[in-house]
Amino acid sequence: MSSGLDGRFYEADFPELEEIVVVQVKRIVDMGAYVSLLEYDGREGMMLLSELSKRRIRSVSKLLRVGRTEICMIVRLDKDKGYVDLSKKRVEPEDATAKEESFARAKAVHGIMRHVASTNDVEVEELCNKIAWPLYKRYQDAYEAFRKHINEEINLWDEIDFSQPGRDLTDIAEKLKEDIETNLRRRLIQQQLRLRAKIECSCLEYAGIDAVKEALTKGLEVQKEDVELKINLIAHPVFVVTCTCKEKALGMKTIEESFELVKECILSHGGTFNVVQMPTVVGDDDKKEEEQEGSGSSSDSESEQSHMGGIDEDELKKLEEATKNRVDEEEK
Repeated sequence: MSSGLDGRFYEADFPELEEIVVVQVKRIVDMGAYVSLLEYDGREGMMLLSELSKRRIRSVSKLLRVGRTEICMIVRLDKDKGYVDLSKKRVEPEDATAKEESFARAKAVHGIMRHVASTNDVEVEELCNKIAWPLYKRYQDAYEAFRKHINEEINLWDEIDFSQPGRDLTDIAEKLKEDIETNLRRRLIQQQLRLRAKIECSCLEYAGIDAVKEALTKGLEVQKEDVELKINLIAHPVFVVTCTCKEKALGMKTIEESFELVKECILSHGGTFNVVQMPTVVGDDDKKEEEQEGSGSSSDSESEQSHMGGIDEDELKKLEEATKNRVDEEEK
């Protein structure tokens, strides 16, 4: 399976020791897995079996899948011999979340460089060498520099030298600027992030399922501009909360505010509330899982009308019956 990306994202040919990187699993073997470093032109690396998980494992195939992306740390590196050893187990959850976000931004920047380079018959490395890589040095984040440029906070073209280093691109500089501007508006600025969390919400008191409905509906009252919030049933009492947004900070804040409203409402009815999984960025490999989790409780027509993002009437009745049965058993 191809990553669909050519060239390296950054100026360095190799990552640094203990750097967090994104890899794609290429081949699984008894001793671990061979992977490609997506940010470094698909350079091959090795993830040993002992570095996959902190827990004891019997089979690599249960933790890895060919074609899937993973967040890893560089643990051994020999630039002369060209080998890279990686670890999945040494990456902390918060570091993995931060890397997912930064990778999405770097991937968007590189995607624009690659597209503009191909349409103008220029090597992608030539374009990156004059635009993207200098921006990483000056602003640390080329994505943020482009965002400020589009918002007219800065003018990047005053800083970019199309004559060097490498091939002189001055003769097509205006065409390159125009194409980059167009792609920025179409692809970079419109890029959406998807966050996902899981909660438990239930009530065994008299209000029962009505209290759950009221609490989840309250949770959706924090809808904001450029933020789409949905709550879907997985299996009572677990619900998945998804948030589509352009800025992660705003999405996280929206979900946290939603949690507070749900918690306050359900507790007022004598129910219970618990956060099962804190909000995390959903990658391409997780979207199918997310859709499957919500598919059991929603239909195409009813989910659009439901205030809870996909809980239909039949499902509510089942929840209500289950709740009543549990109450009756406790009373006996």
